[in-house]
Amino acid sequence: MPHVQSEIFIPKPPAYVYACAKDLVGLKPYLKDVQSLQVLEDHGNRSKSEWVAVAMGKKVHWIEEEEWFDAELRNRFTSPEGDFDKYEGTWVFEEADGGTRVRLELEYELNIPIFGGLLQKLVLKLMKENCDGLLAGLKERAMA
Repeated sequence: MPHVQSEIFIPKPPAYVYACAKDLVGLKPYLKDVQSLQVLEDHGNRSKSEWVAVAMGKKVHWIEEEEWFDAELRNRFTSPEGDFDKYEGTWVFEEADGGTRVRLELEYELNIPIFGGLLQKLVLKLMKENCDGLLAGLKERAMA
């Protein structure tokens, strides 16, 4: 199963960057690859949201369940339904050099006929770019 990891440094305190990530509605305008993001349920440290992104001109849709661990400044997410056969990962927010190092790890499985075996490397590249873009959007949001 493909695994993607992205990291970024944000020169803001970890608790602040974590709060920016946890605020999905506030983060959405900074996510360039995300066409729509709607929070379906928000129970503080547990939320459920609906995402639509565009990859290779095709819409990819999924429901994401988030679990936030405030004391540890980390998050775990999964997708119980949508276009991904598997979609799960973590965010970790750590103090580093007077700011925050954010690490996003994702494991996914996407078995859509158009993405046959020959295109799996391209899909991996797109997923990495998507994760990098997500972190870039978080940085832009935190610095705004």
